Amino acid sequence: MVAQGSRRRRAASWLRLTAFSVAGAAVALFAAGNVSAKVGPFDTTASIRPSATGHTAVRLSPLGSIELDTHDAPLGLELRVDEIRFDEAERIARDPAVLNSLEDDIADDVRRALVLLGLRGLLVAVIGGCIAAFAASPLLRSVAFGAATGTAMVAALGVATAATFDTDAIGEPRYSGLLTVAPTAVGDVEAVVNRFGEYRAQLTELVGNVVTLYHAAQGLPTFDPDDGTVRVLHVSDIHNNPQAYDLIDLVVDQFDIDAVADTGDITDWGTEPETRLLDRIEDMGVPYVWVRGNHDSGTTQRAVAAQPNAVVLDGDAVTVVGIRFWGIADTRYTPNKDQPTGKDEERDQAEAAAPTIAELLASDGAPAVDVVLVHDARMAGEIGGKVPLVLAGHGHAARERSLGTTRLLVEGSTGGAGLRSLRGEEPEPLTCTVLYFDADTDRLVAYDRITVRGLGETGARIERHVLEGTTGEGNR
Repeated sequence: MVAQGSRRRRAASWLRLTAFSVAGAAVALFAAGNVSAKVGPFDTTASIRPSATGHTAVRLSPLGSIELDTHDAPLGLELRVDEIRFDEAERIARDPAVLNSLEDDIADDVRRALVLLGLRGLLVAVIGGCIAAFAASPLLRSVAFGAATGTAMVAALGVATAATFDTDAIGEPRYSGLLTVAPTAVGDVEAVVNRFGEYRAQLTELVGNVVTLYHAAQGLPTFDPDDGTVRVLHVSDIHNNPQAYDLIDLVVDQFDIDAVADTGDITDWGTEPETRLLDRIEDMGVPYVWVRGNHDSGTTQRAVAAQPNAVVLDGDAVTVVGIRFWGIADTRYTPNKDQPTGKDEERDQAEAAAPTIAELLASDGAPAVDVVLVHDARMAGEIGGKVPLVLAGHGHAARERSLGTTRLLVEGSTGGAGLRSLRGEEPEPLTCTVLYFDADTDRLVAYDRITVRGLGETGARIERHVLEGTTGEGNR
């Protein structure tokens, strides 16, 4: 009986020692199972972690992550991209063909990173196993047992991962965050780049024709803007297209624009890299009044606000060039695929925001407001009759309608819906509208709608609309 009890105690002691050693090795892997590595132009952190399910993850903060079901072993492999080195990025930007020569180098970098990660994992697992085993039983043989346990655990995980690794899983990734747009966006990049040179060359020539059209419009007998007329350029849905800024610059200069009003979607995904284009706002040299669209993020809003001539509206009012503007950001952020998306959801969310917007506008003194800016016209569904004019975008198609006594002007896409439109056979036209306000009443008296097309059906067009009661009726 004594011998049996002694065997049970020894067995319990070994089980306790084993449990402590395994736990210590696992905790050590969680805490320190990572290495820094250079992979091509990227500075990365590679990690190894015990996991309930085997997987490989690539983290691209702040864009999201890519998950791959690569193996069945209870081990997680992770590669986090911390930074892209500027000199390498610049070299690739100058010559994308460099990527082809980098392919072998990147493969070697990954192999080296995995070897270093394996050695690092083995080291920390051994150390963790030793410390935990010594805590369970402060004897030298316990330390040796802990080291052996850590080594065996890492070896077993490595063998199981290698044995079950499925290379075909790389072709079936799962995207999260903003990277959910990657499957459709990445495949079209080359086609967009190939067509953009031709597209921009044509549009650069075409926008010059706008000047001639403008001077022709000035000769119309129905309306003749004078030096006292306040001129505001309405733009919307630029979607990262540099050509939109070229068009805006030309119109601001040739039409003597006093201010620009932008009703949102200046970016596609609202990421930090996209904000670099926003420096073009400062170059315009006139006030730039802006509201956030459903493709713009808080990062986008802060970047616009950082421009010295920009005025960001989000539930407030401001007087610019004598016109009282009130605007509010879109309540949605479409690139976040964690939220419900789709036409029905977009409609419901925009219409649900309308009562709140009406209350906010009323509390801010609606009768004194001359122009309201929203991204989606449906957000203004309950302010009809409370303000003279509402400007909106979102639909990429210019239109006009009445909300009671309120005039609603919806802009098309000043960026032709962005460079992504080059994927199609016929890109959308670039559109913007010059609004003419009476300096005494601050009311809209006429507007010129400008449309410029490049590729396929090319041309530039200007349509003059004179509001009833000015000097003519709806002439165009």
